[in-house]
Amino acid sequence: MDYVALQVKTSYSILNSLNDIEKLVSLAKSYGYSSLAITDYQNMFGVISFYNICKKNGIKPIIGLELSIDDSVILLYAKNIDGYKNLIKLSTIVSSDKITKEILSNYVDNLILVMPFSFYDEDIYNKFTDRFIGYSSIEERDLIKEPKVYISNVSYLYKDDYKYLDYANMINEGKVLGEYALNEKKGLHLLTYDEVVSISNSEDILNTKKISELCDLELGYTGDLLPVYDENIDSSLLLSNLSHKGLSKRLNNNISKEYSDRLDYELKVINDMGFNDYFLIVYDYILYAKKNNILVGPGRGSAAGSLVSYTLGITDIDPIKYNLLFERFLNSERVTMPDIDIDFDANKRNDVIDYVINKYGNKKVAGIISFNTLGAKQVIRDVGKILNINTKLIDSLAKLCSSDLRTTYDENINFKKLIDSSLELKKLFDIAIHLEGLPRHVSIHAAGIVMSSKALDDIIPLYKNQQDMYVTGYSKDYLEPLGLLKMDFLGLSNLTMIDDIISNIRNGLKKNITFSNIPLDDEKTIKLFSSMDLDGIFQLESSGMRRFLNKLKPRTFNDIVAAMALYRPGPMDSIDDYIMRKEGRVKIDYFHDDLKPILEETYGIIVYQEQIMQIARKIAGYSLGEADILRRAMSKKNESILKDEKTKFINGSIKNGYGEELGNKIYDLILKFANYGFNKSHAVSYTMIAYKMAFLKTYFYSYFMVSLLSSSINDEKKTSTYIAMLRKKNIKVIAPDINNSLDTYYVLNNSVISPLSIIKNISGNISRFIINERENNGKYEDFISFVVRTYGNVVNKKVITLLILSDVFKTLGYNKKTLIYNLDNIINYVELVKDSPGLLLEAPIIDEVDEYTNDELIRFEFQNYGFYITNHPVTKYRDVNSNTLSISINNNRFVTYVLEVNSIREVMTKNNDVMAFINASDEYSTISLTLFPKLYKSNQNLNVYDIIKVYGRVEKRFDNYQIIVSSLEKLN
Repeated sequence: MDYVALQVKTSYSILNSLNDIEKLVSLAKSYGYSSLAITDYQNMFGVISFYNICKKNGIKPIIGLELSIDDSVILLYAKNIDGYKNLIKLSTIVSSDKITKEILSNYVDNLILVMPFSFYDEDIYNKFTDRFIGYSSIEERDLIKEPKVYISNVSYLYKDDYKYLDYANMINEGKVLGEYALNEKKGLHLLTYDEVVSISNSEDILNTKKISELCDLELGYTGDLLPVYDENIDSSLLLSNLSHKGLSKRLNNNISKEYSDRLDYELKVINDMGFNDYFLIVYDYILYAKKNNILVGPGRGSAAGSLVSYTLGITDIDPIKYNLLFERFLNSERVTMPDIDIDFDANKRNDVIDYVINKYGNKKVAGIISFNTLGAKQVIRDVGKILNINTKLIDSLAKLCSSDLRTTYDENINFKKLIDSSLELKKLFDIAIHLEGLPRHVSIHAAGIVMSSKALDDIIPLYKNQQDMYVTGYSKDYLEPLGLLKMDFLGLSNLTMIDDIISNIRNGLKKNITFSNIPLDDEKTIKLFSSMDLDGIFQLESSGMRRFLNKLKPRTFNDIVAAMALYRPGPMDSIDDYIMRKEGRVKIDYFHDDLKPILEETYGIIVYQEQIMQIARKIAGYSLGEADILRRAMSKKNESILKDEKTKFINGSIKNGYGEELGNKIYDLILKFANYGFNKSHAVSYTMIAYKMAFLKTYFYSYFMVSLLSSSINDEKKTSTYIAMLRKKNIKVIAPDINNSLDTYYVLNNSVISPLSIIKNISGNISRFIINERENNGKYEDFISFVVRTYGNVVNKKVITLLILSDVFKTLGYNKKTLIYNLDNIINYVELVKDSPGLLLEAPIIDEVDEYTNDELIRFEFQNYGFYITNHPVTKYRDVNSNTLSISINNNRFVTYVLEVNSIREVMTKNNDVMAFINASDEYSTISLTLFPKLYKSNQNLNVYDIIKVYGRVEKRFDNYQIIVSSLEKLN
């Protein structure tokens, strides 16, 4: 087809086009298009994807951009790479600023202009050498004398899709039916040739072909983009000096030949591959972080296998001590970008990014764009809102979505029944399935940062986001193929927690503890990993991991490293065998004595990727670089490479004297394990974080739990559990107090002081206001002074009532009922004083009344906190024969518990009998009780808050426990 569609929007014209690029190009190919343009409005997000897909399908991609200039809209097309660079400059500018005619004048070279007839502006038109007028109707066509082309703003694929575009626009604009004019965007589909010739004459069709012929653009890899640390220094010499100096410091000047040779080898590889500056830049921003008290993780991923990283302080893991391989990270036989990802204290991560931007330039450092899409749940909610469908019904539908809408409809009978139950829901489904998967809005990659030696908008479009930071105009998958280096600055909340704990210990106990000086061989800490008490420990909190560690009974740091690698799908199959071998119950088979040094630490089982590499080197004579290529091929099941590699491996085995039979056996063995072998460097790195958290929990329990509690302020279940854990250790948890509480929990005299914000409906704003007033103007001397100082801002009568019933004024001399009784009188006084500042009024006398009953006080506590913070009502009913809720250790046993009923849910059985599921609690935990019909029928007088004594069997259901109740007695 000679005609070229010149005005085409893709789905990256966010919610203004339905065109998925793959489907768009496929349809264009089927229609016979030989060229196709992309002209998204004011952005180039889809350009590189469009370019690649067009090339793959044998269609010439025309890279364009639609822009608003003053009162005009224009279409621009890149003739060549210089024109493309002008487009990406304009795209970058328009992301944060309007483009004027004057700005446009600087970027007109090597661009073709198509100016829509309805937006004709002579000043703009005359700026361009190659220029055309665009028309969208026969009436417009006949009015134009200049060279012209037909444009149709292709925004969907097929003629009838216009109705779905309306709904995408409504989501974009936040409108619902009745607020938006429907059916006004007909005719914006991709045209067949017959449709084109019905509007456009042959000369105009040839003009579209002429534009295509003028465009000769090739996009691809650009060299020399790796960032430069300092143009005025010899980066190779500096890196070598810093590394040798760092090694001396790490080893206290006692450097063995093994370390010296390894360092020189790594430095040579880094230099030969051109990565000196990269290492220096990472060293630089980590040094900045450490100097500014920003906690940095000990390592992450394969970079922990580098001795250079260790000597520079990039990692804190000695790769030789832990037998980690540099070639797993970097090797000249697998030429890829280095990948040093760094974990930072999540609260301070942005400080490091700001440092890097300020030092290297805001257009040489950028975040990475990402796109939140209309997933199945989201599109159901968005379209449901537009159609004004009942919110509860929409919630029910959304919760049933476990994958895409079509699969959910085909496989989930309840979802299908709901959709088919009404014409309204069928309409919802039809619209939603046409919008599903579209980009909904621009976001930013959680961790990725791109750095370049050149201004990034010379290479790719940039986009300035709402945080006033430039992000790449292309998403992460397209950056490295263009020659750009991506690195991850990750925010890890566990590092934030560790930093808080250490800071509180240093301030509260005056102990000189740091993350780096925590020892890795503490026996008491190692024992914690077998105890099941792993709440808050990084990567190890799941019940399955706790049970595994309890069975494994680690004795060393390396045992925990192995556990970190084993507890994943795949390796889990080897867990029982691993434990039996460790305990000597199964003979260990190393296949050959020469493999014992490699597999001894994991009892003959291949657990780590590094072991695969070492085996290939030992048995088949591979270099470690070659061995890493083999490992990657095995993990990706690349059949063609695996076939060649097997021959090479067997030949190497024969050459090294191991023979063909053993070579085949070992090759098949490592092939079996390669699919799930874990990166040991990463396992060591993350085990170190987990271990150091365990050390803090072991020796500074109250400080550790305070940090856990502070991170769970809005989670009643976790808070209740953590308070119960403190109680078990005889650490007192003190309810919020108006003169002592802060924004977070803290330790005082081995007690834990709770914050005001754990009270239901007391927001952070209210809490901060009360605390700021106290800190700025002194403690609250009495209740009336509190009301005088705070009432009328964010603190109203409802807030004060909540505070009273939550017992925050307990130290000010009056009971709760007295304060409630006098509250209206006190508020009247305060309002008079505030309205008439010059009026001298005596403060009202507080009339004292008797306190609420103990049962009422307990109820107030539960209602206002969602848990019991002081005394649980079951305590006084417990006898010597009843247990406390340490459920896991009682699995499959019959036990007696005294519990409070928190909720009751009745269920009808198949026989039309009523049974019940009850949530109940004691001071230490919560549990689900199952009462079958016969027992429930005899106990139907049960109510929430009742205290019951139950006898039954503990059962595990998935990851939770329940009690199948045999007998029940109501105690109150």
